[in-house]
This record gives sequence, structure tokens and C-alpha cells, in this order.
Amino acid sequence: MTVARSGGRVLVVSTDPAHSLGDALGVRLSARVSPVRIGAGRLWAVELDGPQAFQRWLVDHRRALGDIVEHGTWLDREDVDALLGLSIPGIDELIAMVEIVRLAQAGTAAERGSLRSSARSSARRRGPAQTGATAERESLRSSARSLARGGGPAQTGATAERESLRSSARSLARGGGAPRAVKNSYDLVIVDTAPTGHTLRLLGAPETVVAVADVLSGLQAEHRLIREQLARVRRPEAADRLITLIAEQAHETGELLRDPRRSAFHWVMLPEDLSLAESADALTALDRSRIPVAEVIVNRVIPDGSACPICDRLRADERRVIDRIPRRLGAKRLLRFVPAAVREPRGVAELVKIGKHLSGPDTRSRWLKAVAPSHSPDRQAVSTRLPRSEPRDLGRAARGDPGLCVAAPESIDAFDGARMLLFGGKGGVGKTTTAAATAVRLARAESGRRVLLMSTDPAHSLADVFGAAVGDRPEGVRDAPKNLRVRELDAAAALGARRGALEAALNEIVAAFGAQRGVDALRGGRGVGELIDLAPPGIDELLGVLAVADLLQPDTHGTPGTALRPEQDGRPSAASFDLIILDTAPTGHTLRLLELPGAAREWVQVLLRMLLKYRRLVRPGRLAAELVELSKSIRRLQALFEDRQQARFIVVTRAAEVPRLETERLIARLRRLRLAAPAVIVNALTLAPGRCLRCRAVAAAEQRQLALLERRCRQRSRECAIILTPLAAPPPRGVAVLDRWARTWIRRR
Repeated sequence: MTVARSGGRVLVVSTDPAHSLGDALGVRLSARVSPVRIGAGRLWAVELDGPQAFQRWLVDHRRALGDIVEHGTWLDREDVDALLGLSIPGIDELIAMVEIVRLAQAGTAAERGSLRSSARSSARRRGPAQTGATAERESLRSSARSLARGGGPAQTGATAERESLRSSARSLARGGGAPRAVKNSYDLVIVDTAPTGHTLRLLGAPETVVAVADVLSGLQAEHRLIREQLARVRRPEAADRLITLIAEQAHETGELLRDPRRSAFHWVMLPEDLSLAESADALTALDRSRIPVAEVIVNRVIPDGSACPICDRLRADERRVIDRIPRRLGAKRLLRFVPAAVREPRGVAELVKIGKHLSGPDTRSRWLKAVAPSHSPDRQAVSTRLPRSEPRDLGRAARGDPGLCVAAPESIDAFDGARMLLFGGKGGVGKTTTAAATAVRLARAESGRRVLLMSTDPAHSLADVFGAAVGDRPEGVRDAPKNLRVRELDAAAALGARRGALEAALNEIVAAFGAQRGVDALRGGRGVGELIDLAPPGIDELLGVLAVADLLQPDTHGTPGTALRPEQDGRPSAASFDLIILDTAPTGHTLRLLELPGAAREWVQVLLRMLLKYRRLVRPGRLAAELVELSKSIRRLQALFEDRQQARFIVVTRAAEVPRLETERLIARLRRLRLAAPAVIVNALTLAPGRCLRCRAVAAAEQRQLALLERRCRQRSRECAIILTPLAAPPPRGVAVLDRWARTWIRRR
């Protein structure tokens, strides 16, 4: 906002499949570049649609791509077209990076593009109303940098930036619905990325694209040789030009991301333990990839104010986390702070205010003078521990309203009798905390049922919530019920465990379809092993689905309690859990997880048809048997998802406008997927504000959003339960605190 209003031409791009950019700006956006009115400024915005963008890319390149596959395999054009018509898991990340670079790229190789990325930490456990919604991130990431700041090239100021940020805006595609850029160049391209795990994968897309180019070049090699040696035609054809284009784009993208003169990455986090832990892991990964992180922005810091039991506990906890940031994230990184607002900022006017705040030298020393006094431990007037009994104010609030009752998870009908509970919603709303509290209470209430709590989010937080080591093996947690196991799915480890079988299957596919030349062209000369090392986009969702399918074999449909059996080789057997609770990734990628079984089954069916078609050349063998078994597993999983009695999606949200709007869209998508969503958990409500003026204002704003959310939910389904959870200061961590906190939940009658 600040750069645009000061005369710069700014494009803001959202790559999150569950876009909130339009919600933050207060405008309707689509996959077309649209102008945003901000007075005298010049701002454009677009919400990328990965699958649609890939289809538009295919419109221009389908023939050349089909020629390459046909030249390098035994497949005919009908087979190739069938493969190109399939959806590709994880294509969002690959195509999004291509789209962004094309927008930021100069019209000629001599001109420079710019990419200013900012990733949100999916560990924002206080949600957008408390954690920094897309609204605030929009303005804080588009703020002009002061020339006086100094440091590295990424911190030299707006004037220096614009000198290197000149980039032409070209149309991304020719097909209908393609994003259209303005005629003149942009000075700055700002990217609002998906949550942490998928942003890291987005930034790794260039490596995958380079490998794809190597494979395609290998498939084209023999055809190229025949054309040059026999036909004496040396000029490159469309297929060769496509391979060169793909390789050059990948190389240029990697260079752009690592060039601090043209690209700067701004990390946004919360002053909370979960966010700090996730940020430390993410910044380590970025440093390993040589992607410069210009600064860390600590968002939603409670400002100074009068004494208050709630605010004082939050301030003390925030100060403790902020004091640890330099040691955990690096003392040389610039720290900036954004104060928390009573009402979630939304719309141009509110975002401009934040932009002005961020455009100045907002350093740690400035924060210590302006905000830190209220974060002093001396201001902490009450214990930071959750009381062992029901808070009196909370109980009074529930008893004073005939439509409310205090209800722990084991007494909530939406959880009763389910075999799978999926907790999902917008990043930072508290999915992990509510899922963990539910798992503890349900396991304790029914000691005869074996419960598995599993995270499928690439940026795991279960270990941080429990304050215990959690890995890829289902393990017990200290002080938790004995029948509860916790697991954080490690996609890389799961891939390694399946490596032998995958290599054998890939070798069989390569042999069956005559594609050995393409695989041999991979750098390193290790054949299919190199393909597996790439860990293609979508692998975490795919392995998550396979893991769930393995744990839900038909014999687990028996009587509860019969699953309590000895483990095999230290691991639970595939049929060892009566209830699985999934802590999922944020909205966009969770929806992709739910849609993945259908896409995977399409791939299996097409591959089986091709194996049968070429069975005279290569016997289907073990690969066909594996594909048939995989198809059966996928059907079982689809049947489970669609069984309202067994699988239920628990939507977690916050009582703020941007998460409420995303929640409404999520519920609509779940209905289209025929997945039951019998409950919405509205997390961290200020239910007992007391006399604090700030808390009372926050509570009033939350009640307005809660009323709107409840009305929309009732319109879609009268059976949808609304569950309210109280704000805990600090957030609940550890088994005992999670257990007590879950007993304070409130259910609408």
C-alpha cells in the first residue's frame, strides 16, 4: 500500500489455494489481474488458480509436450492425451512459481524482475484476529523500506529497490480466464504465500522443474539425433524450444530467489512458542537453500494498556517469546513489530495505517521503548497457569445464557461414534491445539478405544503443543492416556521406507512404456532413484492418504476395544486404532488432500488401461497387482470419507471477519465433497472480558462475527453444532493444561 500510494506500480499475488487476499482488501478478486482503488496509488491484485493456470499453460504447449512423450516412449497420441488430461498433485506450487516469475520478469533478458515474498507461519495459533490476517500482511509486506536502515542490499530502501525492480507485465497465457497484466511494467511484485510447509515446497519448485526438463530432454534425444543425422535438420522444433524454455525459466527462478538485489523474503510470525518453533525450522530451511530473509516481522503484539488479568498474561508470555527470537532466528536479522488491533484490519483505509507504521524504522529498540513496558514480568499480576477448576466467570457466562452449556469433547454429539475426525481450517486458528485437546479427552473418556492423533501438515506442531518429542512412529506422550498415540507424518521418511518398492514399480513403468532414455538423462545417472530423490510436489498429501488407508483396513471396523493388540516390531499393526484424529494442513491444502483420492484413482485406472494395452510387449506383472491393490485402498478411503457416521470434518475458526469468510467457503466445499461437517469450533473467544476496555471491545467485535457465522451455518445445516472455546493466556500447552482447557468448552444448545 505504501509503495503504491507513493507512486510505485505494485502487483500483489496470492498463491494460497484458499485465498484471503480479496477478503483482506475488501474487494472481489479472481485469477485475472484486477486494479484495486487506493486513491492516487496504483495497485493491482490477483489470486492465482494453480490447476487452471496449468491447463492454460497446456493450451499453448500441449502439442509440443505430447510430441516429446510420443517420441520418447511407446505410447501413442491417445495414451499421451489421456496422461496430459489427468490432474497432477502439487501442480499448484510448480505452476505458481512459473506464473509469478512471468509477472515479475523483464520483457528482455537485460531487464530485471523483482520478487518480494512473505510467508505466513501456519503456527499462528491465535488466528487472523489475533495473529495477523492476510489483511495486515498485505500492508506490512508492501511497505516502503527506509534508506537509512542499511545492512544488506535487500534493506537499502525504496529508491534503490525501484532501480532494480523494473519489470514488464506480460499476459500469463492466451486462453480464456488467463491473468492479464497491465500494459506498463510493475515496480514491485509482492507474493502472499501459502502457509509454511507448502511455501517451502513452492520455493523448491525450480529444482523439480529442472529435473522435469532433464527427463523431457532425454525423451527427445533419439528423435533429435535422427532428425539431425538422417534428415539433416538442425534447427530446433517446438518440442526442443519448450524444453529450453522450461529449463531457462527454472534456472532464472532459482537465481531470482537467491539474488538479494532483486528478491527479499519477509518472515511473519507471532510472539508465541508454536510460531517461534515453526519459524526457526523454516528459516533454517531457507538459509540452507540460500534464500535471503531480509527481516522477521512479529505480528499482533499486544500494545501497552491498563492492568488486566488477560492482557497482562499475554504481554508477559509475548515478552518471553520475543526475548528468545534473536537467539532462535539469528541476531543479525532485522526485527519489526506490528501492534495488535481490537478489530481485524480489513479494507484499504485500515491497511494503509499499518503500512505507514511499517514504513518507518521500527526496530527492536523502538519496540522496547513503546511497547515493552507493558510486557515486563512485573506487570504480571496473576498466575499464567490455567486454574484447575472451571473459571467462575466462564461458568457464570454459560449458566446465564439458556442457549449455552459447558461441554467437554466427550459430551459433544459431533464426536460421538466417529472413527475419523479431521480438524481443519485457516492457518493459525488453533487446529493443532483443539485437535490435541480433543484427542486427550476422548482417549481418557474411553480407555478401551485406541486413539491415534496424527498431523498431516508439513509444518508440524504437535510436539510443541505437547511439549514432548513426537516423530513419525505412533508413540505415547508422557502424562497422556495410555491408549493415545501421537504421530507427525514425515513424508520424506515414508518415501524412504517405500523406496525399494517405488524404484521397482518405476523401473517397471519405464520398461513398459519405453521411457528409459528420459530417466537415464537425469543428472547423476542414477535412473529412477534420482526421480524419487526429487520428492515431487504433493508427496506429503499422497503419503498422508496412503498412511490413513493403511491404518483403516476393513478389519478395524470391528467392536471398539478389539484393536488393543500387541505391536509388531515396535510399531502398531495396520489395524490397531479405533479412532484417528487428523490435524490437517491449512484450508487450501487440506481440500487438496480430500480431493486427492479421486485424482489418484484416475491415475491408477489410466495406467492399468495402458498396461493392458501393451501387455504383449511387457507383462503387467507385479506393477499391475500393486495398482489393483492401490485402487481398492483408494475406494475404501473414499467410502470412509463419504460415510457421515464414520468420518467427520471439524471446522476450526476464529471470530474475525477474514477467517469467517474462509470458513464459509470451506463448509460449502465440504458439502460438495459430500463430507460431513457437523461442528464448527470457534476458538479462543474472549468470554469473560471483565472491566478491561480493550478486552470488552475485542469481545464485542467477536460476538458480531460469531452471530454472522452462526446464522450462515444454520442456513446450510440446522444440525451444525457451534462450539466455543475460551481464550487461554498463555495458550494451553502440555497434557494437563490441554485436559483442563477442554473441560471449559461451551456448546450452543
